[in-house]
Amino acid sequence: MKKLFFAMAFVSLMCLPAQANTNYNVCFSSLDADMDGSLSKSEFIVAFSDGDMAVFTAADTDEDNVVTHEEWEAYKQSQGWEENH
Repeated sequence: MKKLFFAMAFVSLMCLPAQANTNYNVCFSSLDADMDGSLSKSEFIVAFSDGDMAVFTAADTDEDNVVTHEEWEAYKQSQGWEENH
């Protein structure tokens, strides 16, 4: 299971555009490496190694230490970004 998680994390990272600034306007499914329907802090760190944990905290509106697909899309919308699946 661990190997699958890291393989999915690697694939997810390869799907993200290479930029100097962190691009958080990405598809939720590319972040949810273990495909359990939520984004954990560790998945966030893997996906956004140079990211700001304040983004995770802002997206986690119910403060349960995971970000659901709905929370992620609501966060992106609050930033003026279009929905990407």
